[in-house]
Amino acid sequence: MELDWWYFRRLYEGLLEHDDCRAYLGDQRSEAADHLAALESLRKREPVPAAGDDEQLWRIMKLYGLSRVSDYLIERFGGQGEHAEFFSAIGLTPFEHAESFSPFHHEISAVVQDPSATAVTVEEVLWPGLWFGDLLFSRAGVRVRAPKHLVDATVATTSTLYFTFRRGQRPTSDLSHGWGSNSQWGTSFPRFYSDQDGLHLNWDGEVDIGADPPALRAGWSEEETEPLDERRELLLHRCFVRGPVPADASDRYPFDDRLSLTSAEWPLRPESIVDARPDVQKPEG
Repeated sequence: MELDWWYFRRLYEGLLEHDDCRAYLGDQRSEAADHLAALESLRKREPVPAAGDDEQLWRIMKLYGLSRVSDYLIERFGGQGEHAEFFSAIGLTPFEHAESFSPFHHEISAVVQDPSATAVTVEEVLWPGLWFGDLLFSRAGVRVRAPKHLVDATVATTSTLYFTFRRGQRPTSDLSHGWGSNSQWGTSFPRFYSDQDGLHLNWDGEVDIGADPPALRAGWSEEETEPLDERRELLLHRCFVRGPVPADASDRYPFDDRLSLTSAEWPLRPESIVDARPDVQKPEG
């Protein structure tokens, strides 16, 4: 089908206008499935990101519109019912990954603070996550049991949730915030992939924070750069989960950072960090 870049924007705006979400989404299923199928090339990770490929960049921005639909349904229905039903019907694959806690696969929504615990474990899956091929469309929402030094209940559930447009009363931040009513829809969907080479967090990020020290962000000085362990925690969980919370926790910029891992555990194991991008071939002469 011909790519209609704004279909998912209209779908989201239509949701806000309809009280009967189930009926509205039911009417949209077939068309939404066709539009999602047109984004087929996003299901697999490119060896290098899509910079310079205008059509692929438009696909990434179009998928962002669908992510807003997901955020709205999670907020309104807790990720169950209409959310899981609609996205399964249009071509996404639900998952729970309930066998072990993984910040790549799981968004912490609630915490049972247990001083006797020695690790973070999944107590309950509150809503399923969703795959689009190898692309992580959304994480599963979970309640975890954890000691406070690994996951602080207050920090993990109230600190700013990045790469997210809306999540109830919780503060969120994505690259659309602060832009006008039209400009905000030019936001790129954050691509997190799982494939045979590992887990790839924010694949389009320009700075590999697996390196120690990583390269400086463009336009940043060393004095302006946050501690590496905080940057990794923020990208891995998309929020802070331990205290004390940095004073600028709601004003961070993880959108340039990238990280590839063999597995996502918490605490993060340094040996799980890998470099998944091939070296850029320099021109001869």
